[in-house]
Amino acid sequence: MIDNINLLLNRIEAEYQVKILYACETGSRAWGFPSPDSDYDVRFIYHHPKNWYLALHEQKDTIEFMDGDLDITGWDLRKSLQLLKKSNVPLIERFNSPIIYLDNNFSSQFNELIQSFYSPTSVFFHHYSLATKFWEDIKDAETYKLKSFFYLLRSLLSCIWVTNDKSVVPMEIEKLFVHIDTDAADAIRRLISLKFTVGEKYLHQKDALHDWVNAKLEILKLAKEMELGVAHSGIHPLNDFFIQMLES
Repeated sequence: MIDNINLLLNRIEAEYQVKILYACETGSRAWGFPSPDSDYDVRFIYHHPKNWYLALHEQKDTIEFMDGDLDITGWDLRKSLQLLKKSNVPLIERFNSPIIYLDNNFSSQFNELIQSFYSPTSVFFHHYSLATKFWEDIKDAETYKLKSFFYLLRSLLSCIWVTNDKSVVPMEIEKLFVHIDTDAADAIRRLISLKFTVGEKYLHQKDALHDWVNAKLEILKLAKEMELGVAHSGIHPLNDFFIQMLES
């Protein structure tokens, strides 16, 4: 599959006349809880030749490509830097992915920018919103999709991370266990082992983790009032980086 992904990335570069700077896996495979039938969620950052950005009209700044169980999406560099200014969580987490398909010496430079623009407050509320959304969908159900429960768990654990550690949230779920009790971590690991063997549509019976999640969400309600920190960097480093990339 890796060879196929790299071939498709080369094809995208040629077809759209862009330069791909970085490509990685996201979604359940990168988060550490895939099912046997999970898609491959490939995300990449690219840029056009410099003159493309001089057009007076607004141009499309994303590239989407679907091929069977491959979901490939790219964001233009300028769009990506604008999102970084807002501490965009999906963008930032891509640079923590354990599965890298292409990296033209880009991730180390981009990660330096992330340190300047990372806002724990933005990250917390992003994940808190997701966690409560998924909780509303399953809290009264006797059975629910295990896939949805893991999306809930990952955002819940990310919130717990932010309230304990102001550094960038790890992408892999296993690394988020550092701030929870051993019993809960072991219970989640058992669910991960189960998810490795069942399809995306598998319905799971409510168990003890249900009550644990409810209790943690109640605690996190109070965390919304905490001073978690925000980013204060201006736009100039992003402008400089953008020009540097186009000229290099």
